[in-house]
Amino acid sequence: MYLKYAILSMDIENWYHLDYFKGKECDQNYSMLDGLDSYLDIIDSHKIPSSFFVLGELALSLKSRLREINDHKHDLGSHGWAHNRPLNMDVDNFNQEVLRCKMELEQMLGKSIAGYRAPCFSLDRERLNILKEVGYKYDSSRIEFGDHPLYGEIDMNGFKEESPGIYRMDDFYEFQISTLACGGKQIPVSGGGYLRIFPWLLMSKLLKKYLATDSLYVLYIHPFEFSSKINPDFPKGTSLANKFRFSLGRSTVSKKFDRVIQLLKEQGFHFTTFANLRENLMKDNGIIHEDSYRSTTSNNMT
Repeated sequence: MYLKYAILSMDIENWYHLDYFKGKECDQNYSMLDGLDSYLDIIDSHKIPSSFFVLGELALSLKSRLREINDHKHDLGSHGWAHNRPLNMDVDNFNQEVLRCKMELEQMLGKSIAGYRAPCFSLDRERLNILKEVGYKYDSSRIEFGDHPLYGEIDMNGFKEESPGIYRMDDFYEFQISTLACGGKQIPVSGGGYLRIFPWLLMSKLLKKYLATDSLYVLYIHPFEFSSKINPDFPKGTSLANKFRFSLGRSTVSKKFDRVIQLLKEQGFHFTTFANLRENLMKDNGIIHEDSYRSTTSNNMT
């Protein structure tokens, strides 16, 4: 029996790492990383695994928390060092940054770090090749949503598309962020700001349509979206539009996220991590079987 599978993921960064606060004087003593614990409480209540991508500059301050996450057999990967957009960096600096973060996390956790996700999905093929060269085994930065000015485009020429949204070259995988084709456009149904901003009635309708035809669902989210704290003092020069964008829907995220999980269960999706999915794809020549899935994830969540 073949499976439909869902991967829930969190990019571990703080509120001031958001691109629209770049270059502004933010109060970095005000943290909204309590949202990480709120997220963990929800996934732990459902006994499901998750993938995490952590910024290197936060890793030391989160050392004990990251070790707990690792001990619970969740998947930990790199989100770069300081949330600089890779497409704004030259390739040498990008190489140094992704290697630095990888080595920092490996030393801290005593294990190999296989995964990477670019800040703002800002990646191209040249930088994807660098990830492969420095020892990463998978990436999840590809999203088909050209309308967003910050996102990159990754040419998958030479990769084999093993199933929709999953690409392989040698032992390296690219896992695409979920979008729904609608009226000639791609609509993100993958969480983040879209989960916050879209009313649940609209999001659930889009999700049901996506889940009816696709076998992989990838969700991403951030700690500030789960934080119970009030908004920070926005830095001088923050536009009204960005203040509104930051605030809109934050109070609804936990409930919506729980509803997404329930909907995935109702639609017969099985929860896994990028690392487990890659391992099973390598084992089963690109096809996930129920037996191989259970042998991996059931052990991981005990």
